[in-house]
Amino acid sequence: MKKRIRMKKTTRTETQTHTNRQAHRKPQKRAASANRSDGDEIAYQNKDVASKVTGEALLGSSLAPFGLPHIKIVDVLPTSLPAIESNELRLDNLFLLEDEAVAIIDYESAYSRENFVKYLNYAARVVKRYAVQKKLPQLKKLRIIVIYTADVEKASTEFDLEGVLVRVEPAFLVNLDTEEIRKKLEEKISRKEPLDVEEQMQLMVLPLTVKGKERKQEMILTAVELAKAMGDRQQRNQVLAGILTFTDKIIDETYRDRVKEEWEMTQIGKMIFDDGFRAGEAKGEEQGEKRGKDQKVVELSCRKLRKGKTPEVIAEELEEELEMIRSICQTASRFAPDYNCDQVYGAWSSSAESGI
Repeated sequence: MKKRIRMKKTTRTETQTHTNRQAHRKPQKRAASANRSDGDEIAYQNKDVASKVTGEALLGSSLAPFGLPHIKIVDVLPTSLPAIESNELRLDNLFLLEDEAVAIIDYESAYSRENFVKYLNYAARVVKRYAVQKKLPQLKKLRIIVIYTADVEKASTEFDLEGVLVRVEPAFLVNLDTEEIRKKLEEKISRKEPLDVEEQMQLMVLPLTVKGKERKQEMILTAVELAKAMGDRQQRNQVLAGILTFTDKIIDETYRDRVKEEWEMTQIGKMIFDDGFRAGEAKGEEQGEKRGKDQKVVELSCRKLRKGKTPEVIAEELEEELEMIRSICQTASRFAPDYNCDQVYGAWSSSAESGI
C-alpha cells in the first residue's frame, strides 16, 4: 500500500491580499488563446463550463482529496486576469480560502524550473486585477498551490532570486493509494449510495494518481464508467465535468472524444447551448457557438457605451480582452448614439473576418 499523501507546508508568496467575496463573483470570461487548437485540448467553452461546475462543487470543502485538508475553499474567483503579454494562457483555478487568502491552484504532470516563471506571472496578474479595480489595499495574502500528477514524486518549492522569492505549496498525487480509493468508490456506487464531496473529488482526480500515459487513459475510462453508474444525477454530472477538467492536459485525443461524448449527453453539456449559444445554433451557422458568444459581448458592450463607459471599463466589467472590446467600440462609434447592437455586430464581424 502506498503511504498517505504527504504535503510540505510552505509560506505563501507575500503580496498584499484580502478580498471581498461579492466583489469577485463575476461571470467567467470566454477564452481567447491563439496557441490552442481543437486537437490540443477540449473546446475551451466546454472547459469553462466544466471548470465552473467543478469549482462550485468545491465550495465549502477542503482540498483533502489532494492531501491538503487544512485548505478550505469558501469562494470561486474568476480566472480571467489582466494580461501582461498578449499570448498568456489562463490559470487553472483561483479560489478564496477560509483564511481570506487568494489561492492560485495549478496542475502539473511534470516538474520544470521554468514553471516558476508562469507562477510569478500569474501572481503579477492577480495583483494587477486588484490594482485595476482600485482594491489593492484589500489584497493581503496570495498562495500558490501546485498539484502534481503521479508522474512527479518530488519538486522544488522555491525560486529564490534574493530580491524576489516565489514559494509554492506542493501536493503529490503519487502518494495516494489508487487501488484502495477505486475499490472504496466502486463499492459505494454499487450500493447506490451518494458520494460526499471529498469522494467526488477523489473520483475526478483518480486518473492523475497513476503513472504513465497508457495507465492514465485506462483510468480515465474507469473513472467515467464509475461516474456513469452513480445514481444521483447532479453528482454524476459534476464528476464527469470534473474528470473532463482535471484530465484536459494529459488525455489522449481518442479518449478525450469518448469522455466528451459521455459528458455532452449530460445536462452540463447541454448548458453550453443553453447559455448564450442558441442564436448561432438556430441560424445553423457552423461557428454558431462562437458567434453566439460574440453577439452577446457586442450587445453588452453597446449597452454600456450608451451609458458613456470607456472601453477600459467595459473590458474590466465584462472580463473580456481589452483589445477585443476596443475593436467593438471602434466599430460601434459609427452607430452612435443609438449603438444598435445588430448593426454593430454585423459591421464588427465583417471587419474581423476580412482582417480589417
